[in-house]
Amino acid sequence: MAVQQGKKVGIYVRLSNEDARAGESVSIENQKLLLTKHVSDNGWELVEIYIDDGFTGTNQNRPALQRMLTDVRHGHINAVLIKDLSRLGRNYLEVGNLAEVILPEHGCELISLNEKVDEMMVFRNWFNERHSKDTSTKVRAVKRMCAQNGKYMGTYAPFGFRKDPKNKHRFVIDDTAAHVVRKIFALRIEGKGYKAIASYLNETGVISPRDHYYQGKNAENPLRISHHWCDATVKSILNNEVYIGNLVQLKVGTVSYKNNKRVAKSKEDWVRAEGTHEAIIDAETWAQARKISEKRYKPRVQKGGKTSIFSGLMYCADCGFKMRLHIKKRTRIDGSIYNRDSFLCGNYARSGKAACTTHFIGEDILHRLVAEQIRGHAQMVELNEEKVVENILRLQNSESEASRTAFNGELKSHKSRLVTLERLIEKLYEDRVTGTVPDTVFKNLIQKYEQERIDRQQTARNLENRIQSIKQNHDGASKWARMIKRFTGLETLDAQTLLLLVDRIEIGEVSGDGGKRICDIKVVYNYVGSLDVTKERPVAYEQAI
Repeated sequence: MAVQQGKKVGIYVRLSNEDARAGESVSIENQKLLLTKHVSDNGWELVEIYIDDGFTGTNQNRPALQRMLTDVRHGHINAVLIKDLSRLGRNYLEVGNLAEVILPEHGCELISLNEKVDEMMVFRNWFNERHSKDTSTKVRAVKRMCAQNGKYMGTYAPFGFRKDPKNKHRFVIDDTAAHVVRKIFALRIEGKGYKAIASYLNETGVISPRDHYYQGKNAENPLRISHHWCDATVKSILNNEVYIGNLVQLKVGTVSYKNNKRVAKSKEDWVRAEGTHEAIIDAETWAQARKISEKRYKPRVQKGGKTSIFSGLMYCADCGFKMRLHIKKRTRIDGSIYNRDSFLCGNYARSGKAACTTHFIGEDILHRLVAEQIRGHAQMVELNEEKVVENILRLQNSESEASRTAFNGELKSHKSRLVTLERLIEKLYEDRVTGTVPDTVFKNLIQKYEQERIDRQQTARNLENRIQSIKQNHDGASKWARMIKRFTGLETLDAQTLLLLVDRIEIGEVSGDGGKRICDIKVVYNYVGSLDVTKERPVAYEQAI
């Protein structure tokens, strides 16, 4: 055998996770054995073996590949030996650039054991890239199918759960962490913000989720991170449906099979599977916490640490601005100083009379009147819940159950006719092909049938929307009734009760009525909206001022 001299060879081997499934033929050890034997047989100098194990061929930022290219630029090697071109990469543009530009530019030869490096290389590279694209498509399809079937594909179980030892795609509840999760939701329902909840957990010595994970493994947390709770962690827990037994996956993904950068996906691409595991939080608690987040309830802390349970819920009835808590010091006759806590229109407070008027009302009056109204509604529900729900639906101008029955019957009739139209249209096309129906007749009938189908489809959609609206109104009224009847004996209003029941409170301006000063207060409840308007007595308004 003729021995070639002067070659300083760098052997490059690569194995991706997908390649590993192909068997021993492409294993790291097999590649090394074949290539080192080839170097020895030819009498070349082996400088180094560069190994990228577990790296996809579409990623050119592989550590060993980059180290090899650095050695090429510095002249440490003048030949690169590979098993085949797919080991160098599966992006035909990148591989072509390496083989035809970068390596020749530095006087380095590319040698492939199983393939010739010639003008056909570009086609082989293209087929390698197509293989990578097809593999990526198959992997994504498998992941989506697993997500749809409720199989968890993450590395770590969410805080509050552990992976089932018998099935890594399922959860079991971690009782210690689940207790913390329940506490977080309870604090949120009380009106606490994300930062306030995180501070409470840190002050009470609750360890962070990542520290809890490593503690369960009897190991130290090796990560260089803060070992404290933060508002972002609390927010992610409160927004995660995993705690009500659902799995929402595929929220992030790569840009493409060529670019592995992780990006957030649109909600339409998320995959939701319901009832995949035992829930930590019940549906009602979850709904209450979501309501608070949706209304962005953030009570403002005033000077001296004063907050009000009404902050964030108060609105001016005329301009729509949020109302601002106003604390003013007053002096009693005996000389003692006290605070008068009131709300006034935020628009007025910011821009004066040109923007709006004061809409001024005392906080103590709000406590009394709102508690009285809640207690009154609760007592009426306790006496006759069915009648109250019926009155709420009437107040909302909702259609009755009789209307829903009629709509269902009408919808059924339209759907039946749509099925008939589909058959008629299909038969009409067949008759036209066979010549049974003349073109003029076909055109007239097909136009008639298509127009009727469009009209009935639109009518059916409208009926479905009206039926759904009736159902939602009835469900909302029933849910509100079940909640409020627990407060028949309510004496003192707290943040938890207020947030559970009330969506917002609107305050009207003071008006004169027969020499009396009257202020309108409208309480808008969750699920049912406003049920009535409470009028303050003149003396109550004077006390508020």
